[in-house]
Amino acid sequence: MRILFNTYRSDDLVNLNVVHYLEQEVARIAECQWSGRGWESHVPGEPIDETVRRLYGNDPPDFIVDNNADLPEYRRLADARTEGTPRMVMTVNDMHLDPEDWVATANRGFSGVLMRYLYCPYVKRKILSRYDLIRKLSPTYYLDNLKVPCLHFPWFTDERIYSPSEEKDHDVVFLGSYRKRIYPLRHDLYHNLPRLCKEHGYRCLVGGRPPGKTPDRNISALAKQGYFVGDSYARTVARSKIFIFGNSIFDYPLSKYFEVMGSGTLVMADRPQTEKELHFEPGVNYVAITREDWREKLVYYLENEDERERIARKGYETVTKYHSSNVRARQLVDFLQKLGG
Repeated sequence: MRILFNTYRSDDLVNLNVVHYLEQEVARIAECQWSGRGWESHVPGEPIDETVRRLYGNDPPDFIVDNNADLPEYRRLADARTEGTPRMVMTVNDMHLDPEDWVATANRGFSGVLMRYLYCPYVKRKILSRYDLIRKLSPTYYLDNLKVPCLHFPWFTDERIYSPSEEKDHDVVFLGSYRKRIYPLRHDLYHNLPRLCKEHGYRCLVGGRPPGKTPDRNISALAKQGYFVGDSYARTVARSKIFIFGNSIFDYPLSKYFEVMGSGTLVMADRPQTEKELHFEPGVNYVAITREDWREKLVYYLENEDERERIARKGYETVTKYHSSNVRARQLVDFLQKLGG
């Protein structure tokens, strides 16, 4: 199978660096080329058919795959598609933004969809130029309206980035966005975790999200400014006994679950959607918390080392078995083979 990844070069992008390693795993079992931003072969704004001809001549690839979850780019690709364009597969991530546009674009120009999440209970609408209005959305809107094949393609981990450490510098760490309307549990954690840790003498680290939009957050630049990104983020996660967070009002199984489990650190977070499909089980491979009980559970698991390490170890085993980059690579290629008939 021959695949053209029309995707950002992401090895130096916050949160997306793991996608780079997924693509390298795919290249072990398929013939791949890359044409997205950051790659030498990228030509900004070039029509996709011209990109294919430039890279492949008259022998086009079987599929064009885009891992960017970039709606404007997907619109451009759908609009430029011709009968000669290879079959294209897109990735859907932020399901709460412009759901109608995502679905229409997929149905108009793509042969398949990779879905990080399956459901979304809310949609964020624009007021003036910002997404500020939150309204209910049918949780199954995407599954009900997409007319092309879909693959549940959750986040994952890669041992080249995330791996366990026996050294523990922190008892508990919180790092991430904490806007109250979107992350009510995180908002509570950010403002109250330091006080609890001071009362009990726990070593804690609390910090916010590195600035910038996801596709523009360069690890190398932000690391120089002192942010926990790239190696420093992975090291901090691995050297914490517990990493605590919330998954948002959307109940997304965010990348943090997989990053932290892959680091051998105990995940404490609210229950994500599709947890059964992900093989996530509260009390077995992570600890489920709410705004009402996180304090009690945090103290309990910091005081009960054997139980904490047992659950953390089981979390590591779970993501290694079901959610590694090489597992996702095989799932992607299998999906493409089915699309190809």
